[in-house]
Amino acid sequence: MPADLFKVIARFENAEGRPFTGSAYKVTLFDRDRLLDDKLGSTTLSKDGTAEFLFSAADILSIDSIGERKPDLYFVISENGNEVFRSEIFPEVDFDATDPVTGLQDKVTREFGPFPVIGQIDPWIET
Repeated sequence: MPADLFKVIARFENAEGRPFTGSAYKVTLFDRDRLLDDKLGSTTLSKDGTAEFLFSAADILSIDSIGERKPDLYFVISENGNEVFRSEIFPEVDFDATDPVTGLQDKVTREFGPFPVIGQIDPWIET
């Protein structure tokens, strides 16, 4: 049975490869859609440069993505409301994947990064 809650963990680094942190920074997770992207959550960075998000299957559904189960995820970091970083898009992240041996759901947690927060990345490059 497919899970209804998903967890995403993203890790960010500065130019020296150390954790990217700061209380002025907010990280937002989005699901890229055809008409309007879905905001899946916002959080601050931890001391180790990570951001964690928990969202439901209902959060990725919208008028332009009815029945969607594989979101196209990307991250935006803002400082005092100004965007300072945007990740590439990770297309069709499959939270419903099953283990080929057991047939059980593989993982409902996905980890991304580390992302170097040095300069702007072309925001619409898909990996």
